[in-house]
Formats: sequence, structure tokens, C-alpha cells
Amino acid sequence: MRSRLMFLIGLLLGTATGYSQDLSSSQTDSLRLVLNRPLPDSVRVDILFRLAESYIVKTGDDRRDLTYAADCLRKVELINAAVQSADIAAYQILIGSMLAKERKQDKQAKEMAWQAVNLLSNSKNQYYLGKAYFNLSDYYPYTDRTTLVEKIRLVELAVRCFGQSKYIEAHANSLKYLADLYEINEQRSKVLETLNLSLKLYESIHYPKLSGVYILYNRYYYLRGNYKLALDYCLMALRDAERVKDSSLSYCQINNYMAITLCHLKERQRAIGYYKTALRISEKYKNNSDVLLVMNNMVRNYIELKKPREALELMKSIPKELLVPTSEEGYILTSLCYASIYFALKEYPETGIHCNQILEQIKVHMPRAQVVNDFYQLLIGYYLESRQFSAAGIYLHKIDSLSRKLDDPARIRDNYYLAFRLDTATGSTRSAIANLLKFQHLHDSLFDETSSREMQQMEVEYETQKNKNEIKIKDQDIVLLNQKNELQQSGLQRADMARHFSIGGLGLLLVIIALLYRRFRDKQKSSNVISAKNEMLQRLVIEKEWLVKEVHHRVKNNLQMVISLLNTQSAFLDNGPAKLAIRDSQRRMYAMALIHQKLYQSEKVCMIDMQGYINELASYLKDIFNANADICFEQAVEPVSLNVSQAVPVGLILNEAITNSIKYAFSKNSEGLIRISLTVAADDQIHLEVADNGRGLPDNVNVLKSKSLGMNLITGLARQLEGTLHLKNDGGLRILITFPFNKNRTGHEEVDLEGIAEKQR
Repeated sequence: MRSRLMFLIGLLLGTATGYSQDLSSSQTDSLRLVLNRPLPDSVRVDILFRLAESYIVKTGDDRRDLTYAADCLRKVELINAAVQSADIAAYQILIGSMLAKERKQDKQAKEMAWQAVNLLSNSKNQYYLGKAYFNLSDYYPYTDRTTLVEKIRLVELAVRCFGQSKYIEAHANSLKYLADLYEINEQRSKVLETLNLSLKLYESIHYPKLSGVYILYNRYYYLRGNYKLALDYCLMALRDAERVKDSSLSYCQINNYMAITLCHLKERQRAIGYYKTALRISEKYKNNSDVLLVMNNMVRNYIELKKPREALELMKSIPKELLVPTSEEGYILTSLCYASIYFALKEYPETGIHCNQILEQIKVHMPRAQVVNDFYQLLIGYYLESRQFSAAGIYLHKIDSLSRKLDDPARIRDNYYLAFRLDTATGSTRSAIANLLKFQHLHDSLFDETSSREMQQMEVEYETQKNKNEIKIKDQDIVLLNQKNELQQSGLQRADMARHFSIGGLGLLLVIIALLYRRFRDKQKSSNVISAKNEMLQRLVIEKEWLVKEVHHRVKNNLQMVISLLNTQSAFLDNGPAKLAIRDSQRRMYAMALIHQKLYQSEKVCMIDMQGYINELASYLKDIFNANADICFEQAVEPVSLNVSQAVPVGLILNEAITNSIKYAFSKNSEGLIRISLTVAADDQIHLEVADNGRGLPDNVNVLKSKSLGMNLITGLARQLEGTLHLKNDGGLRILITFPFNKNRTGHEEVDLEGIAEKQR
């Protein structure tokens, strides 16, 4: 009976091997019942300490729990009056410091924690000393560099003490926490080593909850740009949490990190589901800090997806009581989200209201430098749009020094572009060009660095697979040799039984085996050569696709630079026709740049999805002419993908036709309609139509003899498409071009603009 009781006590106290953790209500009740039985003093003290810790760290705000904890400590004091144990007295002070801290008596709690450390420093109970060091570290915040260094020192001492004790779980827990602190302090060389040791200890005791370690691996690889490996560890954390049915705030953190990693892998649509799960959990626990953090991440993701309206609906759906700030950063996050949304919606007065609110809050509550940097970028963009150039210059100087302090090349690159926009707006041409070149140089270097990292990762994966294949081949050789050895042993046994009859048979058998083995080796060598060539071809194909994408990326960047330079040039022209000619050229270049942008982002490096392309081109032209209020667009575009040789002329034709309709088709204050249609007929003929309900062409106009560059471009490009052009006044101008659908052409023929220009001359 006594042995069964001690087994039950050991089972219940087994949970004491980590930090302070909640006991379940059933475990608490069981331990309290055990206290009614005769027990050794040491066991009774351990149970009372465990109950006291559990009551102190118990979730919720029931003050009775603290009363129960104080009662447990009084009972320990009565027992120790007879036992006279210095270790028990010191540990009682340590638990008392936890109780004082929970009662908001921080100064007294810290003094008691130091007293416990000093009393236990010469003790042989390394577990008690480790707990004392670990609890003392809670009084040193990680937000300040000086206190962070002291916090790390105390946790390192706790790790050493736990390592000398028998409590493996406590040792693993403290190592995990230490790895997190190393990451915060940018001691990057120590992070991975510490995490690996923590995971090894957890696995040695078959610890069931490893999601906390996996999420630290995720953050380690995420901060170093290895998003694929970061995603793998996040998935492992997610599976581990779901396996143990974890629905705590740690599950919220895992989903949040999962979404952030997917965003950096350009899987923003998939990230939304994980963000929603994280937000739902944080709302369930009424954790305002996590609600604000996840909300901010979701809003930024929606804005990147060009869905600011959905971001606004999200903000309105969150209960107001959960938006009450509980941290320095929380005071500006709600206003920052609204400012970002209204800026994306181009509702600049509302943007200014929220930006001013943030400026007032920053005077009192200072968030992290990264958040301030993001806000300054938004603020400068708002000042540029509202033509407050002097204010933009002031904050551009502030953000430049802040970004350099953060040592973030991507933020510094974006600052150069903001400086270019400001110089362009204020007419500082030389400075604008210099900033644009700096932006482009830094952008290309970041792109090259990312590409190099991805190539290195591909090489590592290739070498790993290659080594696995070599090991597999060696295993096959070993199996074959074992089979050969077995046949030889069998032959020897038969030879002993019938020596005279088996000599010839054995020789023949060896010859056959040799021939079979030789044939097998020849076949294996051929298979290895073919496999190696296939792998080489696969790599060459991947490299070719990557290079083609790189070419499209560079072409798009160069076209964007030319557009920016033309925009700068137009700022210094007083000649109206010259300005109009430059703006027409900018729109034509944008139509071509959009083609190359789509090719760079597409999996198919030679084909363009015309639905998305036409939608973006029409939106661009509508915005550039400020046609939102007076002109409506209707689109009937089938899901068609065209190769570059057809997509570029189609884009230029659409640019000219839509531009002409917006500029000339409608009288002032009239409500206009522009219809765009792209369909494929049964005979593989593509019908491209742009029609409006405007005034149409005059009856005496001959399109073929027109001196208009736009009409000459449409005529010449239709001819290059091997198509036919029809123009008709039908309640407005209707332009219809029919051309053959070239499915198999994947070339990159240039648009014959020189021939069209020669005709214009």
C-alpha cells in the first residue's frame, strides 16, 4: 500500500521538472488528498511547494489562489521549524518572491529573489539554485540592452545548474529560453547550437510538446532568409500543436509565424487563413497585445494583395475593447492600420488624421524602431501626395538615420526611392537622378543576394540527394555481394557431398555468376550515366527559366527607369505638346513594362495571362486620367494566354485605343462607357474589340491616311499580328481586330515600331 502511494506521489510530482506550470484541477485535488496521509517531511514539503507554485502561476485573476499559495508556504515553515533545512528555507523565500510579484510588490519580490540566490549559492541542491537564477532573470527586461545582458547571464547560470541536476526537462526548457534570448541579443553563432542541445534533451525524455522549439527554429531560419526551411519547421510546430490539441496562445503564435513565412514566399493568399486562426485564438483569450499584432500583420497583407477594402472590414469587425493598448507599440498600431488602409484607398484627408494621431502618441509611447520606420515611410508618402514637401524632407532625414541604425538594406533602398520622388516633385533633377541610381543599384544587389542564396540552397539540396543516391547504390552492392557469398557457401557444401560431380558444375556456376554480375554492373553504369544526364538537363532547364525571368525583370526595371526619367524631364518642359508626347510615351512604355513584370512573376516565362494584364492596364489608364467619376469600364475577357510576340502588340493597341477614347470620345461632364472584349472563336481566331459610346470618328476621316501616331500604331500593330482592322461608328467608335491565335509560337520577336514610325514620317 505504501509503495503504491509513493508511486502516485512520484507521478504527480513528475510535472515539477520544468518551469512553474499550471497543474490541472484533478492533479491539484489529488495532491491535496495525499497531504491528508502520513508522509515523510521531505515529500510533504515538495508537494506543498508544487501546490504553491501552481496556485501562483494559475491563469485567471482569482485572488483566492494566492491565499491558498500563502497557506502552503506557512505549512512549509511549520515543517521546517522542526527539520531546520537551509535549502527549504531558501526555496521558501524564492516561492515567496513569486507570490509578492503576483501581488504587484515588485521591489520586495526582486529583493527576495536575490536573497534566495545568495542563500542557495553554496547549496548542493542545483535544481533549487537553477530555479532561483531563472526566477531572478524575470526582473531584467529584454527590451533594454543592459538588462538583457544581465538576463542572459542569469539564465546561463540557471542552465548550468539544471545541467548538473537530474531534471532534464528543466534543463531543456532553460536552454530553449536561452536560445530565444541569444536571438534577441543577436548572438547568432550561439542560437543554433543551443536549440539543437535543447531538442536533443527533449527527445531523450520523449517530451510530447516540441512546438515551442520548432517555432524558434522557424524564427532562426526566417531571420536569415531561408524561408523554405523556416516553413518546414513551422509546419512541424503546427503538426505537433494539433497532435496534442493545443489551443493556447502558443498556437496563435505558431499560426502567426506560419502566415508571415508564407508572405515572404509570395503565398499571401494562403497566409490569410493562418492569420484568421491566430486572430480567433487571441480574441478568445482576450489578449489585446496579440490581437493588435496579428491585426497589423493582416492589414499589411491585405494591402499588399491590393485589397484595402477587406482590410477595412477586418478593422471594423474586431471588438473595440480588444483594441485597447497594453504595450508601448499598441498605442499606435490601430491608427497605423487605418492610416495604411486610407492611404491605399487614396483617401488622403483620412490618412492625415490618423498620421497626426500617431505623431502625438509617439511623443508619449515609443514603439520598436522597425514600427517607427514603417510609419515614417507611410507619413512621407502622405506628405508627397498632399504636396507638403518641406515636411516630407524633414522626415526623410529622420528615416534615413533610423534605417541605417537598423542596418536594413531593404529599408535604405526604399528611402532612396522616396528621396527620388521628393527631388522630382521639387525640381531637383540632379539629386533625383542620383537617388534613383542609388535605389536601382541597391535593389539589384538585394535581388542578386536573394538569387545567390536560393541557388546555394538548390545546390545543397542537390548534393544531399546525390549523397543519398550514392548510399543507396552502395547498399545495393552490399546486398549483391551478400547474395554472392551465400551462393558460394552453398556450392562448397554441395562440393563436400559430391566432389567429383560438382567441380565442373561449380566452375560453370561461377562463370554464369560473373557474366550476370558483369551485365548487371554494365546496366547499372548506364543507368547512372542516364540519371546524371537527366539531373544535369533538369538543372539546365531550371537555370534557363531563372535566367529568362531575370532578363524580364531587368527589362521591366529599365523601362521603369526610362518612365521615371521621362517624368523628370517633363517637369522642366513648358511646351504643352512636348509634355503630352512624353506622357503618351510613358503610357506605351508602361504597357510593355507590365508585360515583362507579368512574365517575371509567372511560372510560364513565355506566356501572358491576358485577363490579369488587361485588368491592370485598364486600371492604370483609368487612374492616370482620373477617370473614376465620369467613365465606366466593362470587360469581357476570356481566360486566354498569349505569347510575348502577340501580347506586346495587343497591349500597345489597347493602350492607344483606351487612351483615345478617354481623351477624345466624350464631351465634358458626360457619362462615358468603354467596353473591352477579348474572345477566341472556334476557328482559333482572336477577336479584340474596344468600343465606346462617345462621339465617334468624323465621316470625312480616312484612317489609312491619318497622320495620327496613335491610329498609325494601331494599324501597324494589327498588320504585325497578321490581323484585320475594322473601325465603325456604332453609337460611338468601335475598333475590332481579328488575328490568328498562335498557340505554338513562344518566340520573343520585337514590335516593329521603326516601320510604323517610318510610315508616320
